[in-house]
Amino acid sequence: MEHYENFTLRDFIHDEHFIRWVKNPDADSNAHWEAVRNAFPHQSGLMDHAAGLIHGFSNFYPEVPDSQIELARQVIMDEVSFEKEIPLNRKRLYLSAAASIAILIGVALWFNPAETPMHFAKNILKTESEIRSSNDGTTAKTITLDDGSSIILSPNSTVRYNMESADRRVVYLDGEAFFNVGRNPDRPFFVFANGLTTRVLGTKFKVSAYPDGMDVKVEVTSGSVRVYLTENGEEQVESEGLTLTPNQRAIYTKKDLQLVRSLVEQPKSLVTKEQLATYTYTDTPISKVFDGLEEIYGIRVIYDQETFKNCRLNMSLSDESLFEKLELIGKMVEAQYNVLDGEVIFIGEGCTE
Repeated sequence: MEHYENFTLRDFIHDEHFIRWVKNPDADSNAHWEAVRNAFPHQSGLMDHAAGLIHGFSNFYPEVPDSQIELARQVIMDEVSFEKEIPLNRKRLYLSAAASIAILIGVALWFNPAETPMHFAKNILKTESEIRSSNDGTTAKTITLDDGSSIILSPNSTVRYNMESADRRVVYLDGEAFFNVGRNPDRPFFVFANGLTTRVLGTKFKVSAYPDGMDVKVEVTSGSVRVYLTENGEEQVESEGLTLTPNQRAIYTKKDLQLVRSLVEQPKSLVTKEQLATYTYTDTPISKVFDGLEEIYGIRVIYDQETFKNCRLNMSLSDESLFEKLELIGKMVEAQYNVLDGEVIFIGEGCTE
């Protein structure tokens, strides 16, 4: 048992006994791994992280052979850096339920409530000029801020904000709103919403955070945002959050204390209609088609280049939705795809020459 003391995330993910326990736990294996936790409490968070990643692959597609799953895992893991140290002083782990192997590190959030009180969220704006605005109507209400940013406030929603601080712009939201934030690197824009903090420099995004709701959602239209838990209390916790780019969203489930990154329900094109019409391919390597998808939607496509090197496609990317395009490509090359942690993963046996 002693060798588990220094196990890394990669070690746990590759350990056959650990994988067997995660997939098919029983009384004996539960007792064994509970003993490991008790003997090496500093490894508990790492074990939870590894278990979540294994579950993510196990749920990829039940009908996909294990050999293909293993190949996909190896390809993705080869692209990932494991240099980041796992903080040992964090006692609680927030794991994305559908965490992507493609970004093994940085998915989880650790914090110690005893060491990080709520003073940051409460004191970030000690102000006498806070403005409050509510929408009690039935249609959206537009609020223009002094810095040129705008808030489109949904019905039954309220915001409190102050734009006078020299180093930050801060909004508190109850309900739902779409934000169009003017870029200002010297004054980052914070949205505090029902336990989740969103930090941006300049972008467009929507936050849904109704007080009686079970989830808090952040969806990005353009630019990028950083989301993390308000309850952590310290600004440096931002480095342990999730970065969202266009067509990605984060969902914070308050009941389970989980922060999950995924794709929005209907990803939108990031290029003009005129540009979209140019994405037409004739006898083109699949790698070029995947590059085109990434340019259009800003969403990374992960696949084994060696496996699919002989696949060539004839198609246009100008008509169907993203998911329809992915289904079509899958049928053309006899492959399957899934969305994990806001990225698309393709696996299959490839094409013959």
